[in-house]
Amino acid sequence: MNDKNFLPLTYLRPAEELISGATKLKDNKRQNIEYPWDLIKNLKADLEEDLGKLGAGIKGEVHPSVAFYNKENILVEKGAEIGAHSTLDARQGPIYIGEGTIVHPGTLLRGPLSIGKHCRIAGELVASILMDYVNKGHYGFLGHSYICSWVNMGAGTTNSNMKNNYGSVKVMLDGKQVDTGETFMGCFIGDHTKTAIGTMIYTGCVIGICSNLFGEPFYKKSVPSFAWGLKGTMKIEDAIEIARAAMNRRKVELSNAEEENIRKVFKQTAS
Repeated sequence: MNDKNFLPLTYLRPAEELISGATKLKDNKRQNIEYPWDLIKNLKADLEEDLGKLGAGIKGEVHPSVAFYNKENILVEKGAEIGAHSTLDARQGPIYIGEGTIVHPGTLLRGPLSIGKHCRIAGELVASILMDYVNKGHYGFLGHSYICSWVNMGAGTTNSNMKNNYGSVKVMLDGKQVDTGETFMGCFIGDHTKTAIGTMIYTGCVIGICSNLFGEPFYKKSVPSFAWGLKGTMKIEDAIEIARAAMNRRKVELSNAEEENIRKVFKQTAS
């Protein structure tokens, strides 16, 4: 496995630390994992394997009005909360929700779907992997996508997971377009990126770490790390301060090692 194939997901972690199903790649011998979209393609099978080991069950707090489809295919960990009138539909694949995650009222979750710890979730989500501390707390669609930690998606942020011509989705990787071979494929967003209200993201879009997206009608194939919209670049001190502020809101401190990693990526991508 080549970590560079998984950028920007691996700027702040090795590939073996990526979530695959409900667990990390290092904890399971996953097959045919060469590119980030393989984690989405294999999500249903990976979740089925993981829930076979972990067991299904509703261990968190669930409002009595929540609707379940294939409840035996769902694991809601202890400390998670599912708000009123939400729907968890696991007919097309398992759903995993990590501890401490809050699903706001009226949310639609369609499996296969893996949501990490301490996330805030609303809107409609399908066939995606969200790492810990992702904030998607408002309306908008997210499908067939991989979202790294500390991403905040503003209200109305929506991605496309299928082309209008039903063709195979291509993803920009190391400056070249690579065909995923998949009709359904969404976006890949690196750690600490923020999207403004109404952000629209095209199929196969790759967005780096610590980017701030606003003011554009659409974000297409590739957005670099530390982007300020599409016309500027974040100052490294501003990027660090935003990351620290976001983490402090969850009572988590940005460690010296994490800060150094962000600074290292800034130097690499600016050169």
